[in-house]
Amino acid sequence: MLKYQNIVFQKNYSLEILMNFFAKFPEEKRGRKKFKEKEIQNTKILIYEDIFKKAVKIKAKCIGRIKESISKNSIKITVSFYQ
Repeated sequence: MLKYQNIVFQKNYSLEILMNFFAKFPEEKRGRKKFKEKEIQNTKILIYEDIFKKAVKIKAKCIGRIKESISKNSIKITVSFYQ
């Protein structure tokens, strides 16, 4: 079985745009909770889309170990593919 181990996918995220928007329109912040978690979730979705594109490109049969690490301004996901 051919292995592609520990391939790292990384993206940076920034809350600066959201903070600027809420500073300009503070009334919009009411009712919008957990916007940081939602931004992290959206970034993770984009990374997983890249992971699936890579799996299709190399014709992987399955995706093995997935390890996520989230730091202050970046998300790193390490994946192992198997053919």
